[in-house]
Amino acid sequence: MIIQSSKKLSKCSKQELLLIIQAEVENRQKLINLIDKEYDNWNKNIEDARFPNYQSSERKAFLDGIEAATNIVKNFWG
Repeated sequence: MIIQSSKKLSKCSKQELLLIIQAEVENRQKLINLIDKEYDNWNKNIEDARFPNYQSSERKAFLDGIEAATNIVKNFWG
């Protein structure tokens, strides 16, 4: 996998270009998976049994931010 190259894309071989594109796709998928994992971790935090549906404003804002980030990444790289 090619992470970074100082070579101009116009001077790359077809195989090198394919490797660069493949690396980009893999990195984008990893980012989406990391964001989804963090969202799930925060969403599954232990809740107070007395108030099972309560979400603090901090938690709600964090989850909304993670969801927005996921949508931005998916739409940008979709």
